[in-house]
Amino acid sequence: MMSARTSMTAKQTWLRPSGAVAIVMAVFATLAACTTSRSSDPPDTVTVEVILTGLQNPRGVAFDAEGGLLVAEAGLGDDAVDVRQRSGRLTRFIDRNGDGDFKDPGEAEPWFEHLASYNARSHLEQRNDEVSGPSDVTVHGDGRVFLSVDGGFEEFSLWEISPTRSIGRNLSARSNMTGVGLAPDEDIIFATESMLNQLIEVTLKTGDRRDIVAFSTLDSGQEAVPAGLAVDPRNGDVLVALFSGGVSTEDGGFIIFVPGDAKVVRVDPLTGRVVDEIVGLTTAVDVAIDGLGNVFVVELAAGQGEPFASEADLADPDAIPQHGGYLRFSGRVIMYPADGGPPRVLAEGLDAPTNITVGDDGALYVSTGQGTPGRPIPGPDGPTVIVGEVIRITGF
Repeated sequence: MMSARTSMTAKQTWLRPSGAVAIVMAVFATLAACTTSRSSDPPDTVTVEVILTGLQNPRGVAFDAEGGLLVAEAGLGDDAVDVRQRSGRLTRFIDRNGDGDFKDPGEAEPWFEHLASYNARSHLEQRNDEVSGPSDVTVHGDGRVFLSVDGGFEEFSLWEISPTRSIGRNLSARSNMTGVGLAPDEDIIFATESMLNQLIEVTLKTGDRRDIVAFSTLDSGQEAVPAGLAVDPRNGDVLVALFSGGVSTEDGGFIIFVPGDAKVVRVDPLTGRVVDEIVGLTTAVDVAIDGLGNVFVVELAAGQGEPFASEADLADPDAIPQHGGYLRFSGRVIMYPADGGPPRVLAEGLDAPTNITVGDDGALYVSTGQGTPGRPIPGPDGPTVIVGEVIRITGF
């Protein structure tokens, strides 16, 4: 998902593109009350349905020209030394029986398996349950697929996959790329480099890369960690979700996110100019935009959940349910209408959502269930376990 330097917010203030900055800070004690501030309830017409389940840390999703759904899965986070045991994968799903979901036997078409997968808790000495591996996927109009894979330190890839499913060039290998997206003319691919806090572009014809912008520190002095991105189809601007980095406290402690600091910015890829699009978010992890200019933001969680003890076994199915750094079942999807109307919460109570895509049908497709698959966690109706799913949101 992100690097270990993650962090987030409470109140939200919506700015129009190129508007003045007005970050609203809030204290942790009011976090739960503020996360729905200034957002109306979802309309009665909105439908949220599970179209895929039983996945292992689903991340980016994308549709191909035949309606196939490509899903990048970060895997189990087991950090296997033996490549044959690695659990990251890319799978294509086809709705063969036309029932509207991709859950039936024979609808999964494995493409690539044994891709890198690791847990930030073991690599970065943090106490949160954050699994990384295959991160995002996008499909070119000529049938090529581009897949970013975060394999840990110095093992980063942006693979070009041919229409015949052959892995070709590795277009970048300098940092983890948590979000990728094509320019409107599809000659350039954009990527966020979370560990370097940068937005880059790669020219597909030559493979040349260019650094567009390095993001400045956020209001509390912490690093701005770019997570997901979206390309505005109307003008080619790049929207980037900045997932706030952590901050040390005066008493020697550490908080993994700062209420009010996460935001979505708009970047002019030609000049590198950055303006705030939406500020005051909690845990902005991905963003999408449709052809009308409506913006959709995914927030991972509404607050912090107890981290793990250093000796905790994340693979123990009998362990006491724990949140593991982020409050489970508190994620949401918010719509910011293009007409400047008030933001609307389209879905809430989601379990650690990470990625969002606008499908060709106009529906939203959201990946949920970040963390060690099968790990016991507190649920809204009692103890449950982490299950990776893709949901579809319609009717908004």
